[in-house]
Amino acid sequence: MTATSRHSKALLALLGCMLVGGVVLYLYRPESLPIPRCPFLQLTGWQCPGCGSMRGIHALLHGDIGRVLQLNVMLLPGLIYFALLVLLELSRPHNLRAERLYRHFSGRTASWIIFAIIVAWGIGRNLI
Repeated sequence: MTATSRHSKALLALLGCMLVGGVVLYLYRPESLPIPRCPFLQLTGWQCPGCGSMRGIHALLHGDIGRVLQLNVMLLPGLIYFALLVLLELSRPHNLRAERLYRHFSGRTASWIIFAIIVAWGIGRNLI
């Protein structure tokens, strides 16, 4: 089995797990699921960059964009970025332009920019 086929299978497995998780979040409110609260929030009283994401995905699946933005305003840009990377990843083997875009959006510089945004959001959301 080639590395590309293993990689594609892993990506499809990840997307399958996300689909199952999405169905569960669509059917059940996150508060009713036996999921522990954020340990960072419990220890510090501050929200981590991801706090509110599960409830936000539940709201997004039910079409409540306003609620998504109240819970975690960075959720929508993060999901759009992730979807872009997945689409580029799937089209990379067949399209040289997709390969270049993928390398641009997932390279070292992009990773540092995303890291800085996450840190800034984590700090900023607790100051506002």
